[in-house]
Amino acid sequence: MTESWFALYPPVGGGRGAYSRMVAELREHGHCHLPALAGRDSRFAETAAARFTDLADDLWNQLEAELGLGRSPDRLVLFGFSMGALIATEMAARLQQRGTGAGGLVVAGCPPPHLLAGRAVHTLPDEELTAALAAQGTVPSMVLDDPELLSVMVPVWRADCAAVASHPRRPVVLDCPVHALGGTEDPLAREADVTVWPRLGGAGSSVRLLPGDHAAVLDRQDLMAAAVLAAADRPSEVGARW
Repeated sequence: MTESWFALYPPVGGGRGAYSRMVAELREHGHCHLPALAGRDSRFAETAAARFTDLADDLWNQLEAELGLGRSPDRLVLFGFSMGALIATEMAARLQQRGTGAGGLVVAGCPPPHLLAGRAVHTLPDEELTAALAAQGTVPSMVLDDPELLSVMVPVWRADCAAVASHPRRPVVLDCPVHALGGTEDPLAREADVTVWPRLGGAGSSVRLLPGDHAAVLDRQDLMAAAVLAAADRPSEVGARW
């Protein structure tokens, strides 16, 4: 198989539906690998991983299964927002260690791994944890307004936040192009940190900053899809095309 394909990794609490608008666009151009994370979707009954290494190992096994179908790593573009960006970066690093790197990496709303802040929101009581995530503007109101749904989501949020907190703070240097999208007013991914991403990638890496905060970046799934498609089509021209 030589067509482009895409692997999309969700933010904290997200599942396969996190990027529904993006997926609708990307599926017109290639296969979308939407991994199943423990604690949601088809794996709802499982306990979400609270350590990044466990989370990454699980998702790596799922990606390897796709590679086993004959999909080419160098035609793969990895994408993630926030926590998903860390996962996508880890997958890119493992592919590189395997000997055949990915075709490209697109990250949004996230600082590079070695610049992650030492936030410990996973240790907060349920109400404070919920308030902290709600303040980011990325939690749907339907969840916040439904006590039963909220009781289901809080353990998943807590595990995801713990996984992020346990991520090793070490620089990652990739051979593939890295393209980053950030918000000028995002306290979780500061402008100064987001602009470091291209230095960690290969030729053609780029960064784009949008006015707005964390939620504003996530809302621009049109731009994120455009970046992923540009990375798959003409990696050296992404900066000029999204």
